[in-house]
Amino acid sequence: MVSNVIRDLCEMYHNEHQIVAEIYGHFYRKTQNGLIPISLRAPSLVGTVQDDPFDCYIHEEIENAFPDLEVVSSGKLTTPDIVIRDRSSGIVVGLEVKKLIQSSSGSDSRGLTMDYNSCLPCGTTLIRVGNAVREIPCYYLFCLLTPDSGSILTLIMMHGDFINYDFNLHKEAKTANITEYGHGPYGEGSVRRRAMYTYPNPLNYKLSCFFKRKVLVLKIQDMERLGYHCHVTENVSRVDKFDNNFIYTIVDAGCVSQTPCHKLIFDVFAGCKERTPRKRNNASMPVLEE
Repeated sequence: MVSNVIRDLCEMYHNEHQIVAEIYGHFYRKTQNGLIPISLRAPSLVGTVQDDPFDCYIHEEIENAFPDLEVVSSGKLTTPDIVIRDRSSGIVVGLEVKKLIQSSSGSDSRGLTMDYNSCLPCGTTLIRVGNAVREIPCYYLFCLLTPDSGSILTLIMMHGDFINYDFNLHKEAKTANITEYGHGPYGEGSVRRRAMYTYPNPLNYKLSCFFKRKVLVLKIQDMERLGYHCHVTENVSRVDKFDNNFIYTIVDAGCVSQTPCHKLIFDVFAGCKERTPRKRNNASMPVLEE
């Protein structure tokens, strides 16, 4: 049963974490026998090829469930996918939606990493409010769907800094893609140099702290501000390349902890660090027998 801590938030939200926590609670309450049933429209009824039916479902769910929130889809090839603003307080938070479909074997479809395309993930991002550019916090909604796409098996509402906290790197990535013209001997061609980012995949079926669960991942100080101590099941240590240690908490609305001491998880994405570059064969070409 979902705790009143999740349900009983003020009518006006005081920070972005309250907004995200309430949205998380909404989806959690839809759980039936370990799954969240969903109904997706056919892609042909959604719009352009970039308008994912699942993104549209998330948008509509939030919009219908929270009339006090303004919910705006950013449009194709734009991050974050959804921008949410409290009509009363004016607080704004971004929500990037990432989904995978479970394979018939029961695993996720990607493994260690997943594609973030040209949008480097981050817990802070940029939007325009009128003519002004504004920095806003950004959360990521990771969902693993059942093979028939009829239910959500894993749901993780995660602060973007868990994946990458370097806002400057995020901003640099936004302008890193360039197109060169005048290419080729006649000067008539062009080359698109587009970065494609692969970062950790929280939906990896080998991550028992996430797989098949419906959880909210917060910075520990934000969890404390919300008062969710009794729903914390694990803490996660995220140590960067400079030996800075950041602690996050995994909040599970269906669990009530009886102790202030929780399991501490280290190096949750260790496998990503062990990857090495593949050797590229520049001589790849058709072969004929002599």
